[in-house]
Amino acid sequence: MKNFIATLVCLATLLVSPAFAGADGTTSLKETVVAAVKQHPQIKALLYNRDAQSSNLAAALGRFFPSLDLTSNAGFQQYRSSTTRGNDTENRHRTATDTTLALTLNVFDGMDRIYTYKGSKARLESAKYRLRDNVETVGLDAIRAHHNVVRERDLVKLAEENVEKHHELLDSITERVQAGATSLADETQAKSRLARAFTTLITYKGNLRTAEADYTRVTGKAPGVLSTPQFHPEYVEDMEKVLKRTMDNNPKIKTSKADLVASEKDEMVAESDFYPNVDVVVSSRNTDNLDGSDSYYQDNSAMLQMSWNLFSGGSDYSETKAAKARVGEAKSNLQDTTDDLIRQVVTAWTEYETAVSQVENYERALGYSIETRDMYLVQFNVGQRSLLDVLDSINEVFSNSVLLETAKTNRSFSLYKLVTLRGDLVHTLEVAEKTYDPESK
Repeated sequence: MKNFIATLVCLATLLVSPAFAGADGTTSLKETVVAAVKQHPQIKALLYNRDAQSSNLAAALGRFFPSLDLTSNAGFQQYRSSTTRGNDTENRHRTATDTTLALTLNVFDGMDRIYTYKGSKARLESAKYRLRDNVETVGLDAIRAHHNVVRERDLVKLAEENVEKHHELLDSITERVQAGATSLADETQAKSRLARAFTTLITYKGNLRTAEADYTRVTGKAPGVLSTPQFHPEYVEDMEKVLKRTMDNNPKIKTSKADLVASEKDEMVAESDFYPNVDVVVSSRNTDNLDGSDSYYQDNSAMLQMSWNLFSGGSDYSETKAAKARVGEAKSNLQDTTDDLIRQVVTAWTEYETAVSQVENYERALGYSIETRDMYLVQFNVGQRSLLDVLDSINEVFSNSVLLETAKTNRSFSLYKLVTLRGDLVHTLEVAEKTYDPESK
């Protein structure tokens, strides 16, 4: 039984081990992001997709080289013709062989190979940008989870301090009631506020457990001691510069642009079907005892071969129309992505400016409310203030503290959101590419 309990303790310790804790046991914001991008299954899936597109590009390049084909047939043959009937050999069975070695080099295909190669190259670019976009998104999700855990832990501390303040006040009121200095109504009022403070504490503890669970989902690790995110206003300058950088560097836009190029090349590939195919074919054919012959046959040739489809039931025309429609779809997707990013930048910048202003005002409000609470306590002790005034002042301090912590979190997170929209999050945090891509140099 003791061994079983010891095993459970060890397992629990492993399950709650902190994610990539630093030397002092504290997990930084960068380490949280590293933990998230290193294990996220969607990033791994996009790595496989990029590798697949890279192989497709290599396959498209291979079409520019000649193909060498060997065809060989061997077996029994009974061949009847006017010659065999004249020779009275039509009932003879022969062991025949037929071998052809052909070297084929396409010299014209309506530009099909070139546009296929360019389309594959564009798809590889799209896969790379899609991978980068997902890394940035997962990184921002990890930052959000980190911020939420830190905030909820701070709110739990504030709620515990709020309960303690109400406890102290209730003890003081109880002594006054026992001494006959105040009424029992004051004591019940203080108990009511204490119960509400306990309820708030319970709520915040529940929120903390939810935030920690979300952190574990994103990073694959249980949150240990997390560093408090620092505010870096130098990361952004003004909205216009953020917007310009977003339009130039955001991987979503680059992905949409690459998809558009790929669709345009697909349209050209479809149009290439209207042109003939011209190949240079160098071949050597060797037969033995084939088609009633008692000897061998050899045919060496170098030919210019053309094939041209003149009618295919309109399928080529329909495929071209479909390709044109896909180009229109890609253009619309690019416009939609651009419009959405502009909206996100404006919204994130507004949230950032709002949070910056809120922090400044909540800091002043908290200072004033602390001064008010302290003065009310002094005045209450000399009978110049009611208990309700004191309870309200304590609650105001707590409310302003909660609002300040929330505003600080929003200020910091909205800043990182702007950096992500610019496409610079991983670069700003100096997260190495090899963290999530083992094949990177």
